[in-house]
Amino acid sequence: MVIKRVACLYRVSNKSQLTDDDIPMQIKACADFIKKQCTWKLEKEYTEKGVSGYHKSADKRDVLVQLKRDAAAGKFDILLVFMFDRLGRREDETPFVVEWLVRQGVEVWSVMEGQQVFDGHADKLINYIRYWQSSGESEHTSMRVAEKHNQLVMDGKFRGGVAPYGYALEYSGEYNRKGHERKKLVIYEPEATVVRRIFELSCDIEMGSYRTAKIINNKGLSTREGKKWTVQHIVRMLRNPVYKGDYVTGKIRRKRGKSVASKKETWVHSRELVQELMIVSEAVWEQVNANITQRDTKANTVPHNKSGFLLPEVVYCGYCKAKMHPRISRSKRGLKSTGEIAVYSSKYYSCPKNARQGDCDGYIQHGSKRVEAVVLDEIYSYLDRLKAVRISRLASVHKARLEKEKSKKLKPIEQKITSLQKEAALLENEILKCLMGESVHTKEYLSNIMSDKSAALSSSETERASIIAEIEAVISRLDELTALGEATVSWKKEFTTADTKKLRELIVMIVDRVHITREAVDISFKYGIHDIEDSYGSKIVRHGGAPPCCPIGSSCSTDFGPWGGAHNDFGFMGNPMGAIAIIPLHAIACLTQHAI
Repeated sequence: MVIKRVACLYRVSNKSQLTDDDIPMQIKACADFIKKQCTWKLEKEYTEKGVSGYHKSADKRDVLVQLKRDAAAGKFDILLVFMFDRLGRREDETPFVVEWLVRQGVEVWSVMEGQQVFDGHADKLINYIRYWQSSGESEHTSMRVAEKHNQLVMDGKFRGGVAPYGYALEYSGEYNRKGHERKKLVIYEPEATVVRRIFELSCDIEMGSYRTAKIINNKGLSTREGKKWTVQHIVRMLRNPVYKGDYVTGKIRRKRGKSVASKKETWVHSRELVQELMIVSEAVWEQVNANITQRDTKANTVPHNKSGFLLPEVVYCGYCKAKMHPRISRSKRGLKSTGEIAVYSSKYYSCPKNARQGDCDGYIQHGSKRVEAVVLDEIYSYLDRLKAVRISRLASVHKARLEKEKSKKLKPIEQKITSLQKEAALLENEILKCLMGESVHTKEYLSNIMSDKSAALSSSETERASIIAEIEAVISRLDELTALGEATVSWKKEFTTADTKKLRELIVMIVDRVHITREAVDISFKYGIHDIEDSYGSKIVRHGGAPPCCPIGSSCSTDFGPWGGAHNDFGFMGNPMGAIAIIPLHAIACLTQHAI
């Protein structure tokens, strides 16, 4: 008799259910059901608190993701839920999650509905219909809740949530149908003063959001969370109709766990403006929003053409690690000699956090011409060095070594698995004798031993699968490196002849990230020379001399020390993500001069 390991999943959709007896009820029902099965043993429990099975996708539910991971690893044999809708309520997703679990060898049971099997086409249809019905019930509930929110807003009442900046929450004296007292918004004067100042700057002076945020921050004022004011904070406040006394709902609609912005025509407003909520007048609010719309329209007429940039996919700020944005600035100047108006443009990479008064205190922008010249020069050096490594021969030798290592590691595990399987078979025979009254051992004693053997067998099989997967992953990486080495010759030619679009594609294939600071350009390659050496266990002869970014015989030194660490003759040093080239600032001018 084989003991089956059981995992239980408990879930409630919202936090209000946590105060009820919903979770304890599910736990008790599942425990009672397990007791009735003589070969079942509770092994694991998974609990989802306040997680919607309809709005939240399966791959966004951390507990369900862990459950699937454990199922694939063979950590339990049965999944038990109170009802099948605890797994989810999405007809286009949950039926396939159940079917996937069954394919992993896991039995899926419900206390109320029994076992879900897939013996034929009819079973698949029943499985789909069950979750299609659950999805419909959730959709109808969502529609009823949305309609109730709409009615509250139209009546000029607070629909719930967090109070916007400038307001506080107080009890209203009104009660909902569940007997809970409703809350209402009231003006919180210390914050309302800041709100009025922000509207004044935007309305009277027509100041932009960036400068407004800078002025507020310079006065030592912070957001409710204690952070700096950013462009997003300012724009979100100026666009919010609540400051003129207008409750609004329906700005964002949730569709299957995703938030989708709604068109303004579909927003639901209060029937009348709520005078007690007015921090600014309706006229001021309308004027401010007209100014913002005018600035947005003007900004959108100047396109941000990214086609002329080489690094938009891989360039990051070296201070805050945020993805940098390519930007083009244009200016007009009158020529004294002819009186004509000349248009000048410059391209640069900009840190979004710094530009929007965020959490970055680094340099705000870097000229694209110099940075791209540095990166291209390092790529050429990288490809030359990669060409000198006999990757194909090293790969075949190392793969043979890995296969030998795999056999050596798996041999004792295979022997242990075989031994455990034989012992389990003997125990099954002894259990049969026990049931017939022919064994000297008790049923409980044999059951405990069988459970231990099953757990040891499962652990050994998991260890075997882990070793195989780990070595196969290394072999796969070796194949990628081999293909990279074989393509090096053609790549070098492509880099020197390709247009901007093709160059961007090639850069993304071999460069992981480029971090820019005012002092240096930090280039991280996906496949580094040291990475190759470490993989194959071989060494490459290094030559002394200065890094390629410096004139021969000179030396580079920054705050990082001599080149920031031990580098080879072209500026690379080992890194888990590949090779890194750190180019000091004073070397950039030299590189740019050679590249251009």
